[in-house]
Order: sequence, then C-alpha cells, then structure tokens
Amino acid sequence: MALLIAGAMGSWKRQLHLLHRWLGIGIGLLVLLWFGSGIVMMYVPYPKLSEQERMAWLPALDAAQVKVSAWDAWQATTQPGVPGAVKLNTVAGRPAYHFVSNGRWSSVWADTGAALHVTETMVQAAARSAVPAATAWSVEQIDQDQWTFGAVKTHRPLYRLEADDAAGSVLYVSGRTGELVRDTTRSERAWNWAGSVIHWIYFTPLRTHGEPWRQVVMWTSGAAFLLVMAGMVLGIQRLRLRQPYASGRRSPYRGWQAWHHWLGLGIGTLTLTWLFSGWLSVTPFDWLSSPGLTAKDRLAFAGGPLNQEDLSVALAPAIRARPGLLELEWRRVGGKLYFSALERTGRSLLSTDSGAVLPSISNEVLLLAVRATRPDVPLLAVDRLTSGDSYYYSHHADRPFPVLRAQFKLADETAFYIDPAQGTLVGYADHNSKWNRWLFSGLHQLDFAAGLRTRPIWDVMVASLSILGAMLSISGLVLGWRRLSKRRPRLQQR
Repeated sequence: MALLIAGAMGSWKRQLHLLHRWLGIGIGLLVLLWFGSGIVMMYVPYPKLSEQERMAWLPALDAAQVKVSAWDAWQATTQPGVPGAVKLNTVAGRPAYHFVSNGRWSSVWADTGAALHVTETMVQAAARSAVPAATAWSVEQIDQDQWTFGAVKTHRPLYRLEADDAAGSVLYVSGRTGELVRDTTRSERAWNWAGSVIHWIYFTPLRTHGEPWRQVVMWTSGAAFLLVMAGMVLGIQRLRLRQPYASGRRSPYRGWQAWHHWLGLGIGTLTLTWLFSGWLSVTPFDWLSSPGLTAKDRLAFAGGPLNQEDLSVALAPAIRARPGLLELEWRRVGGKLYFSALERTGRSLLSTDSGAVLPSISNEVLLLAVRATRPDVPLLAVDRLTSGDSYYYSHHADRPFPVLRAQFKLADETAFYIDPAQGTLVGYADHNSKWNRWLFSGLHQLDFAAGLRTRPIWDVMVASLSILGAMLSISGLVLGWRRLSKRRPRLQQR
C-alpha cells in the first residue's frame, strides 16, 4: 500500500511538473510582457481626446448664426421619436446640432437646417485647429484601426489624418458630425504598443470581435494562473526549512533554477493575485458581473426623454450670456431642462431661461430624480461626499467632488453617485461591483487604501514588484529555452 501511495504521489508530482514546464514554455513570454506592459500603462494610457483638449481647440459659438431650433433640426433628420442626446457646437466655422439616436450620431447645420454632410475640407479644418503646425495632411476614410476602439465607434466611418508635424500626429474626425474625436502622437502610439496593446491583447483583427477577444484574454490569463499555481505547489514542496538538503541548502537547485525557485516563493503569491484579478477583468462566466450605470437608469434620472419643448427652447440668452461659449449640451434632471456649457475655463451648468450659471442642483431635486431609478424602493442612506469612499474615488483620473451618494434599501446594496454641479449620475455600486472593486482594483492595482494610491509611493511599490515578477518570468524562460535546446538533438536524430 505504501508503495502504491508513493507511486501515486510521484506520478502526481511529475504531472504537475510537466504542466508547469510546458505552460511556462507556451505562455511564459506573454506573462513577462504583461509585467513590462503594466509598468508602461502606469504612465501612458490608451489614446483618447480629453475635454481639456476640446476646450483648447473648439471655436466659440456665434449666437447670430444660430437660426434654427434644435427641434426643427431634429425634424430635418427624418428620424422617428426623439434623440437620446443633443449638443450644439461649431464645425468648419458654422454652428451645428449633433444628435444621438440608435447609438449613432447625425448632424444638422444650425444656420440653415440642412443635413450636415462631412467633406474632406471640413475634416482638414477640424484637424488644423488641433495641429496648426502641420503643413500637409494624408487623409483616408476608415471604419476603425488600432487606436479607434471605444466610444468613437458611434462616429464611424472615421477620417484618419496623418500630419507632417514633428510630433507625428494622427487625428481622427467623425464621418457623421465633422468633429475631431481622437488624437494620437508618434510617441503615444509607440508606447501604447509596448503598453496597452500587449497588456490587453488589443490587436485590431482580434479586438474587432468583442467576444472572441474576451475569450482569449480569459483563457490565457486562466492558463497563466494555473502555471503559477503549479509552480507554487512545486516550489513549496521542494523547500526544506527545518531539515536542509545534504549540501546545507534549503533549495535543491543551483544557478537559474535556484533563482527561479526563490523568486517564485517570494513573488509567486502576488503573481497569482495579479493573474487572478486580470482574469476577473473580463467577468469570466459572468461571475461578479454588474450592470453599472444603464441607459434605463439615466433615462429615469432625467425624468424621461427629451421632448419638443426641450428642443424648442431659445438658445440666444444662454449663448449671449456666456461670451466665448464653445458648446451647449441638453441635460434633463428630474424632468427639468438645463444646459451643460463648455467654455475655455471648464464646464458649467446654465439656466435655460437666462443663461445664468447655476452653482449646483439642489439635493431635493437630485433625490427626486434618483428615486425614479428604483421607484418602489426606499432610500437607506444619503450622504454628501467631499472626498472619495471605497467605491468612488480618483485613481489616476479626476472625478468630480462633492458628490451625493444615495443608497437604496436593496439586497444587492445598490448605490448611485450624483454630481450636483452637472446633474449627472457619475458612479454606481452594487454587491457584485464592490466585490470586483477589491478583487480587481485591489489585487491588480494594489489599490486598497488612499495612502497606497499616493504618488510616488504607489509607483515605487507597483513598479518594483512588477520588475520582480518580470525577473521570475525571465528565469522561467531561460529554463524553458534550455529544456527545448536539450530536446532538439533528439528530435533531429529521429
């Protein structure tokens, strides 16, 4: 019996050893790249057009040019119903309304009421406002490329403009509204190839198909988790603390094997948590999935969709009251209309009657609006936060404060975060999203408390641990290469 047990144990260890070895050979390089690309992503995010850039580039609105109401402009689109969102800004020197309906933008000139059709001249005008130093442009129409995933998909087709400036700028202009919607530079693109593209496996042919991409991320990160788990079990099993080996060492290995053994024991647990939390980032098998802020929530908070009265409101008072106004966006809160105004100095909320700036919306109005999201459920608690809590806070991205936190008396602990200065839902939490916050943000970004998020403490901690993880991966790759090199002559003899 003892021999049978010993044999079974030996077979089990051998199978685990083979699993660790061949998984390491198969995906060890990817794990190394994940550590390296993670460091890059700490400093270079995926390209996007920031509101600060739009504030610098958008031309000011001219009230005298706006001769058509938003309602008449919407009717000119011949689309049924009402738009989900409306904004007014200047395109190629003329005011234009932009509407969202069925997940797509469409635009109408605000001076004539005619449909806006994007031309190459308009595209180049939009690009020149952002890169005035460029003297020549290469223009092509695309559906998407490596840098146009995310929100810009509602603007397809896109115009891709490559400038001859020193920064190597490539800009993307909406084929539906004529607006500049994304900008990149040569340096930003290069660093993203070393960062987000590798880390997220964000290659265009794969990322174009959402579910296959998700499956690849899920199964590769799952396999990497098994790789490290097997290594941890083997590493602990070969470690002798109380009874050293005959040589007096606690590890039986030398050279690269010893490095791999000790690094695995030292950084293995953290590597496991990183891989596990990365696996969670794509909500495998819908585990811990959360709806987040839904279109239904936003519509209920608004007090219903925009209507003819909202789109017929006079715009001149608001535009004339704010010289240098860049953009107006229609915003409903609890059934009442406001304008969200973008200016060179930032964004503010305006009264539609006078154009006066409103410092904030009252708590009474906001609570009435948020109750409509769960009309049959009482509120458990309402708090005004001037700084972040555990589920709504700034981490390398600015979030507005103060906010109102409204928690409903529900088993899933649903809570909304509301920006009173803009009258918008800016955050959401429920039971699953709270678990995901700790298991993903906590484990993957070491984001457990405000003190750990402080820079440069966070940078030093995450970068140092990532380097140790990379060293573990490198030692494993060296051992894997040596193993393959030993097998090659045998294969050639056959």
